[in-house]
Amino acid sequence: MFSDFTLFRKTTSSTPTHRPPMSPTPPTSPSVDASSGAIASHVDIDALLEDYVWRRFLEARSIKGSGLEAFKSVERADAEFDFNRRKMVLTHAQPEYNSIQLTGTRPNTIFKSVFTNNTSQVQAYSLKTERCSESICGVSREQGFMFGAEAELTLKTPCEVAELKTNFKHEIHFNKLTENIKSETLVWAVDNNIVVPPGGQTEASIVIEEMSYHGKYCLVSSLSGVVTVAIRRLRDGVLMMPISANVATIMNEYLAKKDPRLKGVVSLNGPNVLLKSKGICHFQFAVKQYVELNEANQNQRKDYSGEMARLNMNTTNTAQHHNTTVGPYQYRK
Repeated sequence: MFSDFTLFRKTTSSTPTHRPPMSPTPPTSPSVDASSGAIASHVDIDALLEDYVWRRFLEARSIKGSGLEAFKSVERADAEFDFNRRKMVLTHAQPEYNSIQLTGTRPNTIFKSVFTNNTSQVQAYSLKTERCSESICGVSREQGFMFGAEAELTLKTPCEVAELKTNFKHEIHFNKLTENIKSETLVWAVDNNIVVPPGGQTEASIVIEEMSYHGKYCLVSSLSGVVTVAIRRLRDGVLMMPISANVATIMNEYLAKKDPRLKGVVSLNGPNVLLKSKGICHFQFAVKQYVELNEANQNQRKDYSGEMARLNMNTTNTAQHHNTTVGPYQYRK
């Protein structure tokens, strides 16, 4: 279903090549050129609806006694379109995944601590910490559809990924062409007791194993129902004509003409408009956590005193740099 914020959208009239530019691209999103390429391979449903209702308006205006004489000089550039999609339904089928590559585990050390026992007795230390990892889903769109600036893509998590308890939601939603990465944070908790023998040293490392999933997706979405478009005069917002039509009827007209803007994305199945999306997807996620212990005897112990001395010296120098006394007053740089 359409969310509430997509029910109404006001646009000034324009041809598809003059649509408003996309918002600035975030660092994790594709480049502007890549976004332009994605736009070229996506069908703009709103642009097709605008063209359809404008033609109906021109036909009605040409009829004598239609009551539209007051708008006879209005050009398309002087009009705006208000969309009401309350009676339209958009659903997504289960995506098909192919060319799947599930890579093996890759260990990553996310935390390391060294416990040194300088006594003649066994010592027990507590290792309690929390660390976070990110499960990432990325997509590269090759074909799809959009409603103006909104390009909805809903992917159900592949079974191979969902079965591994990767913290991904059942469905992953992308709403814009410039949005190509989704991430979920997973918190790993550790609460262990580390026993170090007399004169010994134990290095404890928290290791997380990650896996990657690569594949291609093909998804068919179904659009049905009635759309209502109010055509208004841009300069004063006066309603010129409201038009309601079944979305399947509208798309059937474009299919009959073999309109190149459909780009092989749009087809019909009875009252349903089928919209095909395809592209490449990538999942990266952590599957396991463990604590790795390495013990060193008296002769193998590492001396960290030099590093600690340097740390203390750097801390002292930093404190002296930031706190300077001039006369009776002290200030911070």
